Formats: sequence, structure tokens, C-alpha cells
Amino acid sequence: MSTPRYFVPHAASPAEPVPCDAAEVVHVVDAFRLEPAYLGESEWFVCTDVVGQLQLIPGSDRARLPASVQAQLAHHEVAAGRPPRRLAATELFFFSAEMVEHPADAEGFNDPVYLYGTLTGPWPGNAVMRVPGQLTVSRGDVLAGFTHGAQDAFRYVKDAESRDAPSAYHALLPGDRAEHLAQGRGLVLTYPAVPAELQANNVSNGAQVANVLHAVLVQLQEDARAHNGPQAIAELDLPVASRAMAIAELEVKGFEVKGDIAIPRPTKGGLVGKLAGWLQSEEVRVPREAPLPEFLELSRSILALLPGWPTETERTLRAHVLAGKLSPGTPVHRVSPPRAPQPPAALPPRLPTPPARSSDWMNDFLDAHARPGAAKPRITQMKPQAAPRPAPVPAKPPSSKAAWQSDFAANPPARPAPKQQEKKAPVTPGKKPDWMNDFED
Repeated sequence: MSTPRYFVPHAASPAEPVPCDAAEVVHVVDAFRLEPAYLGESEWFVCTDVVGQLQLIPGSDRARLPASVQAQLAHHEVAAGRPPRRLAATELFFFSAEMVEHPADAEGFNDPVYLYGTLTGPWPGNAVMRVPGQLTVSRGDVLAGFTHGAQDAFRYVKDAESRDAPSAYHALLPGDRAEHLAQGRGLVLTYPAVPAELQANNVSNGAQVANVLHAVLVQLQEDARAHNGPQAIAELDLPVASRAMAIAELEVKGFEVKGDIAIPRPTKGGLVGKLAGWLQSEEVRVPREAPLPEFLELSRSILALLPGWPTETERTLRAHVLAGKLSPGTPVHRVSPPRAPQPPAALPPRLPTPPARSSDWMNDFLDAHARPGAAKPRITQMKPQAAPRPAPVPAKPPSSKAAWQSDFAANPPARPAPKQQEKKAPVTPGKKPDWMNDFED
């Protein structure tokens, strides 16, 4: 499998073929037109199967898509109100990002970012393969990829569980150098992966994109403060993608959150605890939560302040994204003689969907980047990890047997005789009770 220059396949994970079948897909995440058209096809759909893996379906197979997928396409086309974008490329790759590593001890400002996931390609071609690995891009590439691609996000029907209309976002990232991109090769369309349990109605990845953008903006701000970077970035009031996650991180660091303020939690009592509280009495304000559109707008403003941006690679990459047209081309109408109806061709047997790969292979790349004594990198997980279960509390051994257990002993103890109620004197029949005399006086 031929991969882009900036992608490193996992050495222990072999590439596997990608059987694209329109009848197997479950959701759509993207739609675009290719120029020049490949095999007469100009419209293509990027879809996911039951395990969340990407598949590319030509527009001519739209009728073979499940009814729910056709409904998603119809809603997106009507909601977008414009034709799909055009990509002028001769080689495309599709990347499902599952985790992002932000190195902590980088030397520059627009530092590299490592994306881990599964790469599918090269496409167009007859031997499309899929392999996990690492894609290396810059911070500016990540911000620019999502901000430029937001206007062409795939739109789903708004449901009761979503505050805004859910959408599937993508980022066009450079997989090679500028001179290679100028030939229309090495372009990587990146889609943040969505946990399988959240793919019931759609593959909306707005929360994942917001987490990635927030992590990149935080790294840029920390470097601006530490290395005398742009003052506007250093003084920026950054929100968070999830206020609940921010509170959880503060509590792990030893803070106690009260409203919008987090104060250090005292660890010891007495005079020592008071002294520690005085020395660490700095309060921390809990940041506010912001939606994805605000992070996209912040990313656009930060890119304008990024030194040396846009780069030659960025300008070359964006030149391959063109606005959609009303039609992919002017059709040529030819008069052909009527033909006898032919029976539809039999469909080939459907191949079984391969199971999803384990994510343990990412640890090999993380371990390779680790250095003794270096600060730990910031990790952005697309798929949330399960919370660790608390250790079970050991049951206390019973000190003595319960009273009811003695009934099953060989010689059960004698039970105390029940108290007998005092017997009342019987009333003589025919004689009135004494209290009735009070009413006769």
C-alpha cells in the first residue's frame, strides 16, 4: 500500500482490502464531486458501516443505499442549499482519527501534532487498502482544516437529544509536501471517529472536533505565554468544550469546585493544613462552556495571528477545493434506438464486515515519543474511555452468628415461653356492666 509521506503505518498491523458495498453502509459523513471524474463518476459519498469504518460509494449506487441513508442524503442536500464542493485531485486518502497527541516539549510555535487512526486509500484505484497508523501535521493545519471544512459539513436531522442541528465535520489535511500536493496527490480527508454507542441516529462529531480545537488552542496559548508569542493569543480567554470535564480535571488536581470558583482542597488538618492552605490559596475560575461554532471562530482569529501563516503547503492545499456547481458538466444528448428490456444483473455475494481493530497499537507510537524526564503530552480521545470501577469493599467477617441461625443448629436453644395475657373475669350473662349505671343516674 502506497501511503502519504507524513503517514507512518503501524508496523505490526498489516493492510487489509476495503470492500465497498452500498448495501452495507449505515450513515453518510460527506459528499463531494471529483474533478476530473473517475470512471465517469463525479459524485461520491463517504459513508460508515456498522463498525464505523469508512467506505466510499459512487453516486451511481445511490439507489442501492438503504432507505435511511438515502433520507440522510436528501436532507443534507436540501438543508445545505447548494451543490457539493469539488475536489481537484488525482489521489485522495481518507483518515478516521481516533486520538490526537499534542507534544508538550516542542521547540517551535506551530508545532507538530500526531493524529492516530485508520487510513484508507489511495483512491481512485482498484486496490484500495486500510491500515492504522500515525499522521503528522501542524497545529495550523488542524485549525485551518476544520475551519475551512465547516461550511461543507454534512447536516443531519435535528433530534430531541441535540441542542443544535447535528453535523459531521471533516478536515482536509496535507499528507505530503507542497510540490506533491500541487500535482493533486497526497490529500487526506480526515473525519474524527465517533464512538459506536453514539451512532444510533447519525455520526455527528461536533463534540470531538470541539475537543480537538480546544486542545490545540490551549497548547498555542501556553507556548505564547512561555516564549513571548503573540500577546493577543496569550491574553485570550479560552472557553472549554465541556464544563463537566473541566470540573472533573480540577477535582483530580485537588480543587474543590463551588459554583464558578475552584479552591484548593485542604489535605491535612491542624496548623500544617492551614499553612498549606494559605500557601496554595489561589482560586481558579472554572471556564465557561462554548459550542463548536465559537471554537471555529476562535480558530479563524488565531490563524490570522499565527506567525508565518498561511504556509506554502496551506495555500497549495486549499487551491484544490472548489465551490460546487449546479451540474458536474453539460450532458451530451444522443438519440439511441430502443432496446429490449434486460433483466437486472445479479449482485455479487456480500462480503462479511471485518471486526473493528483494537486501539492498543496506539501505545507503540506513544511509547516511541516518550522521553525520560519530559512533560507528558496532552491527549485528545475521540472515543471516551470507561471510568475505572471503584475497588470492591471487602465484606467484614461476622463476629457472631445471627439469632435466626441458631434455629438450624443440632441442639437449638429453648425459646423463652411467650408471656400469657391476664385472664379477665367473665361477665355474668344477664348482668349489665357497671359503667352503664352512670347514664341511669
